[in-house]
Amino acid sequence: MSNKPNEISNYKLDHSFHKVHKEKVGVSDFGLDNTDRLIGDGFGLYSSAGLKPKIGPIKSEFFRIGFGVRGSVHIHCGLESFRFSPGSIAFTFPGQIFSMQDKSIDFFAYYTLFTENFVDDSVSLKKVRNQFPFLNYSGTQCFALGKTQAQEIQNLILKINEEIKNSAPDLKQIIQPYIHLILLQANRSYEQQNLQTPLAEKSNHTLLNAYRKLVSQHFISKRKVSDYADLMHITSNHLNKVIKHETGKTAHDLIEEMLLLEAKALVKHTEKSIAEIAYQLDFSDPSHFNKFFKKLNGTTPLKYRAF
Repeated sequence: MSNKPNEISNYKLDHSFHKVHKEKVGVSDFGLDNTDRLIGDGFGLYSSAGLKPKIGPIKSEFFRIGFGVRGSVHIHCGLESFRFSPGSIAFTFPGQIFSMQDKSIDFFAYYTLFTENFVDDSVSLKKVRNQFPFLNYSGTQCFALGKTQAQEIQNLILKINEEIKNSAPDLKQIIQPYIHLILLQANRSYEQQNLQTPLAEKSNHTLLNAYRKLVSQHFISKRKVSDYADLMHITSNHLNKVIKHETGKTAHDLIEEMLLLEAKALVKHTEKSIAEIAYQLDFSDPSHFNKFFKKLNGTTPLKYRAF
């Protein structure tokens, strides 16, 4: 019998997730590298020691903050991709399709995983996704930090590690302010670099990234380029021109790419019938879905599933 689920893997932050991102234990005593336990059932701090060479694509129901120390790795968030390098910080949030690959030999980073519930009872962190642009689809999720902010954030991460080693009974309440300080330092660097500039005033490359984010968020309900142009407060013609210039593809091509990414994951990793997948992805009937899939992927959904 097949062990395929009926939805794309959408991981919760629990004890079993340790096996998803770590392939070795005992190689580091930093944070929770060597254990599957969590702080307050919703927080983990790790280094990249023992990290799997490749993760995903997966969906996760928690936040992720990564801080690069040396080397680099390639990460994908929906249609966006980043080369994560020293002095950079990267954020992901619940519901995104995430993957990581192509680690350099010298890659080393710190990262923390935490749930919304872990921070939601803190007055300063309530509705955290609305407070910081890099924790939602509107912002830039991976960026280089200023030297001062990079040093401050690394110090805060090391302070959290010290608190974990001390195992204080009120550890959750101690860690929450550190998370807030990390976010504030990151936001300070974000604002200093004018990453919050209105879309209409941004460079072509930044407009492309913003478009990719919006497509990753709305691709099932919004299939017209004009829908995204409206969200970005620019004209459809300008949006198409920018996307074509930056990628050589049309804006509509990127919508179809995201749709295909989701379709392939559903076909390969669930037991749903092709018809069920077609309707879930808002195709009018399965035959239209089959034609779409074959046109973009070169094979039918059934053949792709069997391969």
